[in-house]
Amino acid sequence: MTNKSQTCIGKTSGKPLTEYASEREARDGADHVHKKYGRQLVPYPCDTCGLWHIAPANRQTPSTKCPVCTGADGKPKDAYRNAREAQRRADILRSEKGAELRIYACEHGHGWHLTKGYGR
Repeated sequence: MTNKSQTCIGKTSGKPLTEYASEREARDGADHVHKKYGRQLVPYPCDTCGLWHIAPANRQTPSTKCPVCTGADGKPKDAYRNAREAQRRADILRSEKGAELRIYACEHGHGWHLTKGYGR
C-alpha cells in the first residue's frame, strides 16, 4: 500500500512523495509509471522517513553515509562511490538550487564528498 509522505517533498515538484514500504513495492511503482507514462524511475531508500521513494533514473546518484566525516550540521556526510557520481550530484544541486559545490576524496577512504568550502 502506498501513501503520500508527511515528511518528504519532491525537490522539483514541491509535492509530497509517494512512500513505499519495501523496495519491491517501489520497483512495482516505477514499473507502473514506465508502462503508463514511459518515464524511467528507480527506487531508493529514504534517509529521512526510512521508507522507499522513486525518482527519475537520470537524477540518481547513489550514496551512503560516511562513518567518519560530518557536515557543519553535525550529521554524517553523504559519500559517493566515485568522483563522477559526486560531480553528477554537484551538477544536479547546481541546476536545481544554484548551489556552487566542489567534490573531494574522503581523507578516510570512504568515497567522495561535496563541499561549499575551498580549503581541501
